Amino acid sequence: MADESVFDHHDAERLIAANACDYVNIKFAKSGGILEAYRINQVCERHNIPCMMGGMLESRIALSAFAHFALAHENIRFYDMDTCLLGHTADPVIGGVQYKGYFLEVPDTPGLGADADDAFLRGCESVTI
Repeated sequence: MADESVFDHHDAERLIAANACDYVNIKFAKSGGILEAYRINQVCERHNIPCMMGGMLESRIALSAFAHFALAHENIRFYDMDTCLLGHTADPVIGGVQYKGYFLEVPDTPGLGADADDAFLRGCESVTI
């Protein structure tokens, strides 16, 4: 599975052409966001390469975004969605996907259904320029 070697759809094309992978792990943080993740998935779909949706150390806002993205694309067949459980001492999110044991529950709300917790943000350092 190509992971850290696929930052954009050009990388996916190159690795697939070299027969260097059977799968690709797509991460928003690595690819720069939803548009490039979409392009990577398009390349993989065109070449019958299944994908995994993964993450870095994002909050549940990002997790909510890539859970929606994964559910919207049939070519994404594997999920690594535990990253907001790693390295965070507080959950800065209201709403969004929720863990129910080993399963993620995606809210039936408009948009991502997730937002930053204002109380958490008030506790963060800030600078006014």
